[in-house]
Amino acid sequence: MLFLAVFCGFMAENIREHGIEHKRERQYMSSLLSDLIADTTTLNAGIPRKEKRIRSIDTVFRFFQTRPDAKNIPGNLFRTIRRTNYDARFTRTNVTFNQLKNAGGMRLIRKRNVADSISAYDLRCEQMDLYYELYVINSQIGNRQFEKLFTATDLLPFYIANTSGAIVTNISDSLVIRINTEGLNEQLNFMMQEKAYARQEIERFIDLQERAERLMSLIRKEYHLK
Repeated sequence: MLFLAVFCGFMAENIREHGIEHKRERQYMSSLLSDLIADTTTLNAGIPRKEKRIRSIDTVFRFFQTRPDAKNIPGNLFRTIRRTNYDARFTRTNVTFNQLKNAGGMRLIRKRNVADSISAYDLRCEQMDLYYELYVINSQIGNRQFEKLFTATDLLPFYIANTSGAIVTNISDSLVIRINTEGLNEQLNFMMQEKAYARQEIERFIDLQERAERLMSLIRKEYHLK
């Protein structure tokens, strides 16, 4: 009788612990679903910004295609050239991912297909971080080229008057800015690389968005979440 009582107590405690773990698993999945929704929102917003960057690059190409001997540019093209050098970064919502990895939460996920999909999505996000490092390097190169391309003395009055955190907000459309024609060829070739990179980024954003949506669908199906 004593053995039976101990055994029953053990089984009851085991059932209780499993119930708690199952509840925590479902809470993790609900939280992860919210994170993935935030990710898809960020990705959706980032794609149009990258497309705008590409349009800015093409605008610069068309300007110099029709004016191959241009020695100066108007203020609106100055702003457009500056626009070609920045983009939208994907910053994931990783609170739940960090909890799953660092707090031992992954062991609670009983469904192997869900655990595998979570790991695959997490790996893809880490790869996106590596691509962002390349973006930072290219942006730094672009900024150095801008410093060589534009004649600073034409811009000094606007630099002095500028009181905002942005560089180009007070550059008027009618302003005429002399350019360093010797550095133009290098600048245009670099911008073609930037255009290709932006196209690749759009593809990566779309791929990650589709992965997030598939993972959300799987979590909703397996855990009966809305």
